[in-house]
Amino acid sequence: DITTALPTHSPGDPVRSRHPLPSTGHLHRGKLPNPRDRTESFPSGGSRSTMTAKMPALAALVFMAVKASAFIVFCWNAYKIRLHAIEEYGRVIHEFDPWFNYRATEYLAEHGWTEFFHWFDHRSWYPLGRPVGTTIYPGMQITSVVLWKLLNLVGIEMSLNDVCVFVPAWFGVSATVLLALLTYECTRSSSAAVAAAGIMAVIPAHIMRSVGGGYDNESVAMTAMLSTFYFWCKALRTDSSWWYGAVSGVAYIYMVASWGGYIFVVNMVAFHAGALVMLGRGTTKLFRAYTLFYLIGTWGAMKVPVVGWAPLKSLEQLGALAVLILVGMNEIVEHQRRKRKMSFNEVMLLRMQVLMACGAAAATIIAILLPTGYFGPLSARIRGLFVRHTRTGNPLVDSVAEHQPASSQAYWQYLHVMCYIAPIGFIQILWDRNDAKYFLTAFACVAYYFSIRMMRLILLMGPVAASLGGVAIGTMVEWAICQIFNLMPDVDEEDEEDEEDEED
Repeated sequence: DITTALPTHSPGDPVRSRHPLPSTGHLHRGKLPNPRDRTESFPSGGSRSTMTAKMPALAALVFMAVKASAFIVFCWNAYKIRLHAIEEYGRVIHEFDPWFNYRATEYLAEHGWTEFFHWFDHRSWYPLGRPVGTTIYPGMQITSVVLWKLLNLVGIEMSLNDVCVFVPAWFGVSATVLLALLTYECTRSSSAAVAAAGIMAVIPAHIMRSVGGGYDNESVAMTAMLSTFYFWCKALRTDSSWWYGAVSGVAYIYMVASWGGYIFVVNMVAFHAGALVMLGRGTTKLFRAYTLFYLIGTWGAMKVPVVGWAPLKSLEQLGALAVLILVGMNEIVEHQRRKRKMSFNEVMLLRMQVLMACGAAAATIIAILLPTGYFGPLSARIRGLFVRHTRTGNPLVDSVAEHQPASSQAYWQYLHVMCYIAPIGFIQILWDRNDAKYFLTAFACVAYYFSIRMMRLILLMGPVAASLGGVAIGTMVEWAICQIFNLMPDVDEEDEEDEEDEED
């Protein structure tokens, strides 16, 4: 019986065992663990694991080295997998949209910034032609030209065609790294981050938009989206990290310039911020971080010609502005509560007063601007995500298969076994919650809803499925290794007890 290893002790002393039990955060203060229970409770994947503290120093060092090596291997494989088309068919750009994107990149490289944004392409949308400068998201073209010039500047000679061919593969790796950082920021678990990187490297939902030669906007936009999310979660880590909201705003500007899916990104961050306020987690750091993100991001977004004043006029994006007002209202109330040490009833009364004042002001502004046609309607594609059977009215767009609702077969094709593993990680992050975990939870729910409505948006499920799958797999690996060291006798404890026996 393991209880024979327990030395005698006074009622107030803690129990000392030859095999010390792992600490569990869910135990109540003062409640001793059962000495017969030598298995560790399954980690939630949220708090920093204490596993390495229980391991011998050399073993902990080896485990860290293994994780670092695995992360490097995953990133390398992410790159090699995306080079398959290049190795098979050569450095060629394939598909229709990538070819137009390459033509636009060539024009930018040859004629410069100013002419590019005033370029009217008579060969596109024939016979009408296309004003490229006001109908394109130029982030990918600008990125490719900058990389092309930098590579040739440092002595690496590559043609513009070759750079454009490799850009999806390069950014596929960067998206993998950023997802690992986002997973670590949300869970504080390096094992989960490494596992998430391994999944992101091979998950089809990401590969389909980042294969070499597939020079399309999504290949760059995924990196921009994940960097925005990573810095946003990092801004909420501590009371002094709110300034990362400005970095998140800059990353969002790059997202706006790269892909029309920026609407999802701004609404995702706004939804998270609004949800935190409604859950009673509205803090000064949230107010500062979101204010920086929205002001900087919106200012930069309005500089992109294809976007213009849409952030302040489109109903698809005004929700983010409403959340800014909500966060500001909450901060006003909380500041007064701290300053005047108000009671609960006084705080609720002040909330109602602030809400009514802001509501009256908003209603007045809307009543003035609405008759002028200032607010733009929801686009048909956005309406189709919420209202069943809504179509754009364009037969060419409506006939595209990826614009149809997703099927279970599509989920298995693009997410594979993550269809079963990711839900396990989702359940795990519901415990030991923090602001960043709430973001991961919201990201999973929102991405799943939109992917059901439109098959093309399964692309958004790729990163969050990889992250949640990494939480599940990383937690199981840590738990298994913990059991190995739990079964090993504690040498220090045995030496102390042997000395006590000799003294007796």
